[in-house]
Amino acid sequence: MVIFISFVVLLITGIALYFFFYQAKGIVRIKRLLVVKETYATRIQGKKRLIVGGSDVLYSFDTAFLNEREELPHVNFGLNVGLGMQFILDTAMKNARSGDEIICCFAYSLYYRPNHDIFAYEYYRMYNRHKLKRFSLKEQAYYLFANVRLNFKFVEKKFDISECGSYQNIAFSDLDSSKNKPLRFPHHFEETEAIQALHRFVRMAKRKNINVKLTYPSTLGFDAYESSSYIADLKAYLESNFTVIGSPSDYFVPISEIANSVYHVNQIGQRKRTEKFLQELLDRKRVPL
Repeated sequence: MVIFISFVVLLITGIALYFFFYQAKGIVRIKRLLVVKETYATRIQGKKRLIVGGSDVLYSFDTAFLNEREELPHVNFGLNVGLGMQFILDTAMKNARSGDEIICCFAYSLYYRPNHDIFAYEYYRMYNRHKLKRFSLKEQAYYLFANVRLNFKFVEKKFDISECGSYQNIAFSDLDSSKNKPLRFPHHFEETEAIQALHRFVRMAKRKNINVKLTYPSTLGFDAYESSSYIADLKAYLESNFTVIGSPSDYFVPISEIANSVYHVNQIGQRKRTEKFLQELLDRKRVPL
């Protein structure tokens, strides 16, 4: 009995120490990225364009290149898909001002994953605990232990990052064979809590004179996507409810343009996506969407 009680006390003490003091390296890295992006954004006088999403945005859009070609300043607000839709939208709104434009480029999972996801819990635990009330007690317990497991496995990848927030010099193509497979989508498209959050975000942006457009992520292409009912239904839904640039198939890329994940392009893929985006901007100026 004494041994059991001692074990319980040690377990509770360990959980408490983790909850209040442990600094997860992956979240510290996200915080560092966010500081770079927000610092650049706050220095901009006048209108700007934010490109927001998960880590695929970090890899895909060379905002330094865009800033050399475009008069309107660009900031890459790519973060991490594990933060969930709401965290990404909150960050975008916090850093946008009247007259700005926001390009939302969301990994497909953001549309159907929890609106408040696993890394948002960990970020709030470390930096903003009052926002943990966004999670139920059951979710808090689950995400606490899930993050403990992920933190032990975390290996930091280091890349050059521009002052405007994008990865640079991604000069490798090293996709593990275990990751070289199609993404798994839900069987049916549904309007999730995350999509409802996107609707609220767009309405709020409109009230603040902020222009919002959506586009699709660059990802490794597979034949299975051509017959995916989920992708087709998502495309139809987004186009009927939002202003959308391009189609999913426009951004399916070959493996030669992939870095280390089906969502992460290398510098070849980044240059092609950035140049394509630049052309889309020029086309839009001629024929407004």
